[in-house]
Amino acid sequence: MRLSEILHQEHQRTLVALDDLDQWRDKPLPSNMDDISDLLTRLIDVCESDVTRHYAFEEENLFPILRQNGADFMANMLSGEHAIIRPIAQALCENATKALKDGFTQESWQKFQELSFEFIGHETFHIQKEEMGLINALNMMLTPEVETPLLALYLH
Repeated sequence: MRLSEILHQEHQRTLVALDDLDQWRDKPLPSNMDDISDLLTRLIDVCESDVTRHYAFEEENLFPILRQNGADFMANMLSGEHAIIRPIAQALCENATKALKDGFTQESWQKFQELSFEFIGHETFHIQKEEMGLINALNMMLTPEVETPLLALYLH
């Protein structure tokens, strides 16, 4: 399996979670936390794996390769988006974690709604850019000699 395929699968998983999250747009505070607890758990997982881990790997290992191959603009643009999305995802996941423990108040639900839809907008657009640019660039730039150790690093 190629690294680009793994990143694509993570993008797809994130998009499914974002779509499920979007189903809660403008809905009232859930009367039963069981209605939303699975989504909150998946959202926390997306934040930890598909944002925190995924972004760090790209920044530390893939963006330098883009820059070495003259794609500075792409690496800089995606890094800049990471810097915008990271704090939104962190705040959203902190809110979700607290809600799983204590439930939502009207105030925390409102904040969750605001953060959710900010995250959905930024992350969806970011994934679209990575799918159109980064994935294709990696398939062209990564030789087996470069890709094999990167795969091993990412999968561990």
